[in-house]
Amino acid sequence: MVLLVVMVILSLPSSSRAQLDAFGGGTIVFDPSNFAKNTITAAQMIKQVINSTKEVELMLKNLISTSWAGEDVGRLLRLLDEVLAVERALHYQLQNLDATMRERYPGYGYEPPTFWWGDYEQWAVTSLDTLRGTLDTVHEQLRVEQRQHEEQIIAALADKTQNAAGNLDVTQTGNMIMVQVVEELRKTRQMLGALINAQNVTNAHVINREAVSERLEHDALVRSQIEIPVSNNGQGEGRLGPTR
Repeated sequence: MVLLVVMVILSLPSSSRAQLDAFGGGTIVFDPSNFAKNTITAAQMIKQVINSTKEVELMLKNLISTSWAGEDVGRLLRLLDEVLAVERALHYQLQNLDATMRERYPGYGYEPPTFWWGDYEQWAVTSLDTLRGTLDTVHEQLRVEQRQHEEQIIAALADKTQNAAGNLDVTQTGNMIMVQVVEELRKTRQMLGALINAQNVTNAHVINREAVSERLEHDALVRSQIEIPVSNNGQGEGRLGPTR
């Protein structure tokens, strides 16, 4: 449109570029060349304003934040800690774990009670409850509903990555993915801790049972020592020391 106006003005003959009387004899001189330059300058300014507006829109778009799409693993970890600590299980959440471990599995320091079966029953119950708690932990973390929930989170993060609106949106989505990776590592750490817990308690049960059996055998042999009279080649009776 601007180009069309300039071409029309330049095509006018010199006689048509009249000097006009206005306001009591004053004259206004119309310079088509200057008018064309001013028109082009105005068009350039309008274009700059349009570009500036687009830049501002892009800056605002880059500042658009995205909503959180990660997983709240804290709730799951608290649940796993609860199912691990079933009844008489010996688990890493106990405040007095070291003392409790020594008391339930004393090893060779074991002193036979009046009724040995009571202690043996405690060892068996502790081991079984610990294994049951570990199995419940695996069950809760790998149940179908939990796996479907994780798949939904991964799909939501992938969708945010593909449809990010601006730089901030892209950055926040990347941060969400990294946070989700950290959360998965936390769950893996919890599972590894439960596995080590179960293995240690099981080994403690086996070692303690063998140690107690050997201790009982040793004590029985000590109590069975007797003095054996022997002959001293006709020179009278002599005695040997205790024998086993």
